[in-house]
Amino acid sequence: MKQVQLSDRQSSFIFYLVHQGKGRTEAARLAGFAAPRQSAFTLTQSPKIIAKIRQERNKVYQTELASTAVQTLKEVMEDTDAPASARIAAARTSLELAGDIGKHSQSQRNYEQNLAEMTPEELSAIIDRWEGEKAAIAKDITPV
Repeated sequence: MKQVQLSDRQSSFIFYLVHQGKGRTEAARLAGFAAPRQSAFTLTQSPKIIAKIRQERNKVYQTELASTAVQTLKEVMEDTDAPASARIAAARTSLELAGDIGKHSQSQRNYEQNLAEMTPEELSAIIDRWEGEKAAIAKDITPV
């Protein structure tokens, strides 16, 4: 992946926007742009700036926020004073993230993985299942 080169001001704008939670205009002002409102608008229209903002946000999501989210789920699950519905929701979310239940659970993965990654036995099982489903819904159209 090609590394995008940004100016110091552009990098500072992204830092203030993503890591400090500042608004677009305030981030541009803090980064040293002379016309912060116009600069903020122009910056957020640039594909390379948009891509870098997304990249930086993903870093935050995968590091700081992920750790905080896990800790929050744990605290809610262990809080005996929390409503049962909140504790159950936290437990369910934790199990979904772990892949034990939900659309990403082990029982569902076989149908979501890339066909090229499947063994011949897995492919055969899917084909057999599909043929069975097809036979079950087939209608006899033989003329009487």
